[in-house]
Amino acid sequence: MGRDKATAEFRGAPLIRQVYDTVRQVFDDIVIVSSVHEAIEGVEAPVIRDILPVQSPMVGIATALIHSTRPRVFVVACDMPLLCVEAVRCLVDEAEGEDITIPMAEGYYQPLHAIYGRSCLAPLLRLIGLNRLKVSDVLPYAVVKAVRDRPCFYTPGGTLVFSNINTPEELAGIDGSGA
Repeated sequence: MGRDKATAEFRGAPLIRQVYDTVRQVFDDIVIVSSVHEAIEGVEAPVIRDILPVQSPMVGIATALIHSTRPRVFVVACDMPLLCVEAVRCLVDEAEGEDITIPMAEGYYQPLHAIYGRSCLAPLLRLIGLNRLKVSDVLPYAVVKAVRDRPCFYTPGGTLVFSNINTPEELAGIDGSGA
């Protein structure tokens, strides 16, 4: 995107604020994992520094697991403006103690909108050490429950709620569409 996605303006506030406002309707205990922020305006959650200076969602997931006092964490990317409460609750309701509870939509896992158990920490750290930073690389090392193609995974217009923003044009398109 050429700039920090978390603080990109979306509907008059930082993009991460949209995600935070959605997630706080489901969870009381929320932390932000970041390699660049110490705090984010309008977000009433502590910011934790990544455990390693490697820019990868995998490092963020490992950081969240290390710092959490809970056996599992819900992980979501900061650049998913279409995130909805129903999709988050669906995943929480489906979790039964697996290592990973993850949506699968249109045949693809959505690893940046998933629940990870503490048992994932060792394989995550091992993969990071091998510089294998694709989050889906951890799936073969975990007991995975895929939650497949639920109606709540889509906006009324049919767009995946897991859609992330990679360019200013994509952000403007979503912002202008009312999705």
